[in-house]
Amino acid sequence: MLYRCNPEHKHMFVACMKNSGSSCAVTGDGLNDSLALQEATVGFSMGTSGCAAAKESADIILLDDNFISVKTAINWGRNISDNVRKFIQFQLTVNISCFVIVLLGGITTGMSPFNVIQLLWINLVMDVLAAIALATEAPHPTEMSKDKLKKRENIISPVMWRSISAQVVYQFVVMVVLLYAGPSIFGISYHLISESLRNDEGEATYRMQHYTLLFQTFMMMNLFNMINCRRLPSEADKQLNVFE
Repeated sequence: MLYRCNPEHKHMFVACMKNSGSSCAVTGDGLNDSLALQEATVGFSMGTSGCAAAKESADIILLDDNFISVKTAINWGRNISDNVRKFIQFQLTVNISCFVIVLLGGITTGMSPFNVIQLLWINLVMDVLAAIALATEAPHPTEMSKDKLKKRENIISPVMWRSISAQVVYQFVVMVVLLYAGPSIFGISYHLISESLRNDEGEATYRMQHYTLLFQTFMMMNLFNMINCRRLPSEADKQLNVFE
């Protein structure tokens, strides 16, 4: 705790803390705090009693002059970071699995399992609606008890990569089984390469029924995966009973 210090002393103390590799937060409301607020990792200024210079130098302005608001700001800041990670984890799973399935199906059967309209629909549901759903998640009560993110920590952690890989492999196996063995399983056998989506009369063929099944299966798997992505995996998940 420092008091009765010159502005230069405050600035020097904050600069020394940053040079030592520490993160430093400073609160202030007066003109003599502006140098320290500028130098700090995060500067908090009082919105009611603070002067214009302090507000200009700060990163965050406490509109109610209440230090409890700092905790609220940290809570929501961590929540935003978590929500971004949730959406990235979900989005990478959808894009990688969709890319592999479309590429494999196009090469082996001569036609992509998903047409242009279906790909646009996947894009709409998985990008726009998923972003809205995952980005509006409120902070969990245990948010403050979590370990804070390090400065140079990757936004996609190794545990997240394992979760993404496991979900991609699962979706890929299910789609491959349905793509090649689905017609015989459901009794709609047809030639996987030569059959068209519609016959000469314009009626839907077994191939269109099959590809509709593939599309619906892919959509349902990813909608349920969105529920999984509401909780970020962590290193603690390696232990048993972590989800209880």
